Formats: sequence, C-alpha cells, structure tokens
Amino acid sequence: MPLFAYGTLQDDDILAAVLGRSVAGAALPAAIAPGFKAVAYPGRVYPALVACAGATAPGRLIHGLDALDLAALDAFEGDEYRRAPIAIACDGTNISAYVYLPLIDIAPNSPSWSFQHWLSHHKPGLIEAETRTARNLRQRLSEKAPR
Repeated sequence: MPLFAYGTLQDDDILAAVLGRSVAGAALPAAIAPGFKAVAYPGRVYPALVACAGATAPGRLIHGLDALDLAALDAFEGDEYRRAPIAIACDGTNISAYVYLPLIDIAPNSPSWSFQHWLSHHKPGLIEAETRTARNLRQRLSEKAPR
C-alpha cells in the first residue's frame, strides 16, 4: 500500500534522508485526501492531518515502500502520529493509502499548514538536523533487522 505524504515527507531531501535513498518522481504522483485538512501541529513546524468536511488536503503518494522503509518512516514520525489507511484520490481514482494521523485531538479550524511556507521558512534551518536524525534512526533499525 502506498503512503500519502501531506507534510514534510513531500520534500525530496527529507524523504531521501529517512529512506536512505532517493525516490524516483514517477513513484511520487500528486494526490489529495478528500475530507481532510493539513493544519499546524500545535507547537511544531510540521502539520497534522485532521478530518474536515468539505476540505481537501494536497500531497504526494509514495510507492514502492518495503517493511524497513515503513519502520524508518514510523520511527521518524515518532510517538505523535499513528499510521493508518484512508481513502486518497490520485489521477481521478480512489485508492487506499497509509497516512500519518496525529494521536492528539487537533481542531479542524486550527491554522492551515502550507508546504510552500515550510519550504521557504523552516526547511533551511532544519534539514541538517532532520537528515542526521533520519540517518541515525535508519542505522538503528538496520542493525535490528533480521538477516
């Protein structure tokens, strides 16, 4: 099942850091999450996806993920999110995809979160630390993986 990225995982650099490899553009088509909205996660620079009637959250589908990729993504998202399947629309087709949903209740009328705003205002100051964190998580997971 693909993963729907609506936040910082839409960024090629962040995604490559978490997965330890680049993902080809064809494996990352644009998609939307009908009935959901990306809002600011309280006290953070990243978003939360919340149910919101009439809303549509843009993002990208990530195809070709294996069990280690999903473990790395789960570790990267940490204990603030849970991975769950939801309905996504891509190229006029409805499919199921995993998505990271917040574990806390966040109101749908919370301030909207913008990927473009994050790119220009937050990514430059965070990319080095995020890349280092992702590399360390992936290394720990690889050491635990059965051989």
